[in-house]
Amino acid sequence: MKVRITQKPRELELDGVRLDGLIQGMVRDVSSLMGTWLITEGYAELEMRQTGQDRRALTGVRRRRRHPSRRRHTEGRAAPD
Repeated sequence: MKVRITQKPRELELDGVRLDGLIQGMVRDVSSLMGTWLITEGYAELEMRQTGQDRRALTGVRRRRRHPSRRRHTEGRAAPD
């Protein structure tokens, strides 16, 4: 879950995770539990913007280019009965 820190948390630690490094305006990838807590306490908001790198990570697949000589030719094929 990505969140944008809107206010530095007053707490220094939560469940063993240090919070003193969170700075206003910073975008962090956190667990859903941590993100929900930060948002509920008013320290963060959900970050919905995606970078090009995020979009590539979501698909996990790179497009392969076909070689021009390996194009599929559909002309001249008989139609199935």
